[in-house]
Amino acid sequence: MRTILVSVSDKAGLETFLRRLERFDSLRLIATGNTAKFLTEHGFTCLKVEELTQFPEILAGRVKTLHPKVFAGILARPSEEDRSCLAQMDILEIDFVVVNLYPFEKKLEQGLPESEMVEQIDIGGVTLLRAAAKNFARVTIVSDPRQYAEVITTLDANGGKVTEQLRRKLSVAAFQRTAEYDRHISTYLEQAALKSDDQGGLKGEIEGGSQMACSQVMSFQKQQDLRYGENPHSSAAWYGPAELNFELASQFPPFEQLQGKELSANNLVDVHALINILKDLSGTGACIIKHNNPSGVAQDKDLKAAFEKAYQCDPVSAFGGIYGFTAAVDEDLARRITENFMEIVAAPGFTPEALKEFSRKKNVRVLLLKPSVLSPSFHQSLRFKDLQELGVIVEKDMEAPVKAAQFKCVTKAGLPPEYIDDVSFAWSVVRHLTSNAIFLARHGKSLGFGIGQTNRVGSVRLAINQAGAEAKGAVLASDAFFPATDNIEAAAAAGIKVIVQPGGSVKDPDVIAACDKAGIVMLFTGQRCFKH
Repeated sequence: MRTILVSVSDKAGLETFLRRLERFDSLRLIATGNTAKFLTEHGFTCLKVEELTQFPEILAGRVKTLHPKVFAGILARPSEEDRSCLAQMDILEIDFVVVNLYPFEKKLEQGLPESEMVEQIDIGGVTLLRAAAKNFARVTIVSDPRQYAEVITTLDANGGKVTEQLRRKLSVAAFQRTAEYDRHISTYLEQAALKSDDQGGLKGEIEGGSQMACSQVMSFQKQQDLRYGENPHSSAAWYGPAELNFELASQFPPFEQLQGKELSANNLVDVHALINILKDLSGTGACIIKHNNPSGVAQDKDLKAAFEKAYQCDPVSAFGGIYGFTAAVDEDLARRITENFMEIVAAPGFTPEALKEFSRKKNVRVLLLKPSVLSPSFHQSLRFKDLQELGVIVEKDMEAPVKAAQFKCVTKAGLPPEYIDDVSFAWSVVRHLTSNAIFLARHGKSLGFGIGQTNRVGSVRLAINQAGAEAKGAVLASDAFFPATDNIEAAAAAGIKVIVQPGGSVKDPDVIAACDKAGIVMLFTGQRCFKH
């Protein structure tokens, strides 16, 4: 006879699981209040925990399983000494522990007050998980309904016995669950302290550290292994979001791969860059990413026209790039795309005819994006930089990206109405570029990029050279302030009409005066977006 302790908040699949266990052996079920009621209603004979312990549930259910007759039954080793002790104390040896915790994470979505959230912190359940997981040499711990099927499959394959390999695996999963659970709770309580006006020392300590957590403990769930890392000699895997952000979790994974080779780490990094730009476009648009930066971006009423604008900005760099779209790809556009070599094409939709066209290129990865992924949004996600012997930097944006309506005109000449859309477009792109980034645009079309340079005037010249004659009358956007007027002089010589930049340099008065002299309109965004 198997003795099974059951205490679950999520009862999905429980009846079927227990019925299938009955095929291998008779069951002695022990359960807590609501679980016992559920089992009785579904035809099981069940011993309540309070009947086992001869001690009632107290404090409105806060204390029910924390008793020696429960934990000795779980922690007893398969030794003569321990079993003799159980017999003397009339304690049942528990073989299976089936426990899942109060749904703290799901309750967070409801925005409950702190007093109610505290009551969603499971104590007994976590303790049961840890006790059973510690004693994996004898006890099988089932901490998630998704594990039911694997347990039954193992029993089927091994004559009704649970293998040590599976018990170890389930033990690891239980400890991972409690670690994740505690992380969610500690993160919630620390964030609550940040928002509170009466938390005293803790609030002051955290704010003194620029509102970053005193410690960072995170868990990740593997989505899939990747072909390799940044280079073929590196291994890599793709994991789900680690942040306490249910909106991100509900969107994960953000796409479905419809065809093509396995993804590499570089592919995912490029797709991330692609999505960040696509979601910031105000209308129908296309983007081509190469090595984590765009080689072409464009907006147009017609998707194919937007692609042509993006492609013509830099056809050479478009070779082997990542192509992305904000709308569904049809057969005509698919045929045009497949004239070139690309690694990935991503969009929120594809017609059947388009997919047939892509199927002719077996290695091309076709990614169907979830529409919600392209919705403009601001997540306070964490960014990590592993500096090896120097430790780890953790960074978090504390305010949403600034919008064009918030820009301030600082020159004598005001912004002509016909440039409003291009100003917004230019800023939405430049904030995703790297290192002294400069971006030129006009009429929803990328004209030139200055990326990855060690000085800003070099980036300005690169972008202007790429734009050529089209630089005349264009918008120039910069990810950080101008430290000197040489940038303005280069822009004026090329005929730039509008400059968008964060401002904040001690040279701002000189830069503004240079713009006034050249007849250039300058806007300050008030927010830097520089990326190393």
